[in-house]
Amino acid sequence: MSKWSREEFMLVMNLYTKLRYGQFNNRNAEVIRLAKLIDKTPGAVAYKLVHLSSQDPKHQNRVKGLANPGKNAIAMYAEFSGNWAEMLYQSEVLLASYQHKKVEEIALDQIEIQEIEKDILSGKEGKDIERIVKTRVNQSLFRKVVMNNYSSACAICALDVPGLLVASHILKWSEDLVNRLNPENGICLCSIHDKAFELGYIGIDSTYKILISSEVQRIKEKEAYASLFGRHENQSLILPDKFYPDIHFLESHLHTTFKG
Repeated sequence: MSKWSREEFMLVMNLYTKLRYGQFNNRNAEVIRLAKLIDKTPGAVAYKLVHLSSQDPKHQNRVKGLANPGKNAIAMYAEFSGNWAEMLYQSEVLLASYQHKKVEEIALDQIEIQEIEKDILSGKEGKDIERIVKTRVNQSLFRKVVMNNYSSACAICALDVPGLLVASHILKWSEDLVNRLNPENGICLCSIHDKAFELGYIGIDSTYKILISSEVQRIKEKEAYASLFGRHENQSLILPDKFYPDIHFLESHLHTTFKG
């Protein structure tokens, strides 16, 4: 078996971000698909996924028998962690190239691609189109990673209707360029809890306890308050499989946004 290249490790790390822990096995369709693409066995790809999981600080104790994951796994996990904004996108571009496609063809749906085509027809310059493609691919990637990480259910109320879910940023997309694609900056929330979190009516502390702003408690319709907010106060956030919300990001949200 040939040695693993950096590109191959990048593609495995890309897949790692998109799968749940229980899917790190040689029977998973995505594992099989990637293995075929890079000419490895599904078992070898699954083994590397577990190696990468050993670098997750929240789950190192659960990964048994892999005390020495190897320099490549350690380096690749660290490279992504140090530059999510670029590494996740570049790994998706690499994945597209292995499939002989453009990155938008594998990352975006047909409606989004048609919108980009309209921008091209409108006469926008190449650099503008490149920026638009990268922004939309990044948004799509972030949503995919966060949705899968939280099993496509709201981390507050457990609602599991995909069309009503948002990959919510803790540090706002417009204000923090470095952490735009950082999975630890994302929480899967339903539309109403996403908006409440964005506006500071909901906060989450460093122990992942859900806090409700006193401003929301003034809602006149008490049953609505109890159903949408009150029953979740002081409850624990439903935590993801991996990439737990960064407590420093949560504390920043509490200090700058939460209406406590």
